[in-house]
Amino acid sequence: MKTYRYTLQPYKGRNTRYTCPQCECKNVFVRYIDTTTGQHLSEDVGRCNREQQCGYHKPPKSGNTKYQILNTKKQILNPNLNPKKQILQPTPLSNHHIITSTNQLKVIFKNSLCCYPQNGLAQYIYHTYGWQAMERVLDAYRIGSHADGSTIFWQIDAQQRIRSGKVIHYDAQTGHRIKGIDTPPVRWVHSLHKLQGFTLHQCFFGEHLLQGNQLPVAIVESEKTAAIASIRMPQYLWLATGGIRNLSAEKCNVLEGRQIILFPDAGAWDYWHSIATQIRKCSISHVLQHHTDGSDIADYL
Repeated sequence: MKTYRYTLQPYKGRNTRYTCPQCECKNVFVRYIDTTTGQHLSEDVGRCNREQQCGYHKPPKSGNTKYQILNTKKQILNPNLNPKKQILQPTPLSNHHIITSTNQLKVIFKNSLCCYPQNGLAQYIYHTYGWQAMERVLDAYRIGSHADGSTIFWQIDAQQRIRSGKVIHYDAQTGHRIKGIDTPPVRWVHSLHKLQGFTLHQCFFGEHLLQGNQLPVAIVESEKTAAIASIRMPQYLWLATGGIRNLSAEKCNVLEGRQIILFPDAGAWDYWHSIATQIRKCSISHVLQHHTDGSDIADYL
C-alpha cells in the first residue's frame, strides 16, 4: 500500500487533541505529524473536528511543493482547494483485505448482538418509540452493544462484508452522545480489539439493506439519525455516511440506478449540494438549508 509522509495524528486520548487556532475550542484540533520522524508540524497545521461550526483545516505545505495528505479516514485532500468545498476521494479498496477483516470481526460482531438493556441508544428508542420499533431497528441495522453500554454501529457493505464497527456512547434518557473525559466521542471496534494490520475502509451505515430492497434511498450523516428516521419515515431506505465529509460521488456508485435524496445536517447543505450535482437521480432536501445550529433531520422530526 502506498504510504504518505504526513498524516493526522491518531486518537490516543485527550492529550492528542489540541486547542483550535481558529475557534479556540479545546480538545478538538487534530495536528499533522511527519511519519518519518513522528514529530508534529507547526501548531496551526491540522484540522478542527468541529467541521460545521468551525471548519478550519490547514494541510502541510512546503514552499511550492504540494503533498498528498492522508487523513485518519484514509481519504485524500487537495491542499489547493478550500477544505469546505473540496470532494474527498477514498483510497483504493482491497477485496482481499475486506474478506480477511470480515473473518477477524465475525466473532466480535456476533457477540455484540445482545445486552440491549444496557445499551443507551436501544433504551432511548424503546422509551420513545416502543418495543417493536426498537426490535425492528436493532435487527435491521445489526446494531450491537459494547461492554460499557455504548452502541456499536456496524458498517456492513452491499456484499454483506463487515468493514468495522463505530462505537458511540448515548444517554438512555435524552438520546444524546455522552462525551466524558475518559470516553472519546467516537471509537472503532478494530482499534479497541487491536486487530493487527487492519486498515479501515468505510461504507455507508445500512448499506447491507440495499440487497433486495427497492425503496428510494435517503442519506443522512448520523447513524442514530438513520435509525430514528427509519421509524418515522419508512417510505425511504435510510443510510448514513458517518461524517459530513464521508459523502462522495464514488461512494454512491453502489446506489447506481436508485432514486436518492440527501438530508444534510444544518450547516452542511452547500457541501452536500456540490456532491449531489455529481450523482444521477439525486436530489437534496431543503428542510435545513438555512439552519446553522448543527441540527439534523431527526431533530426536525
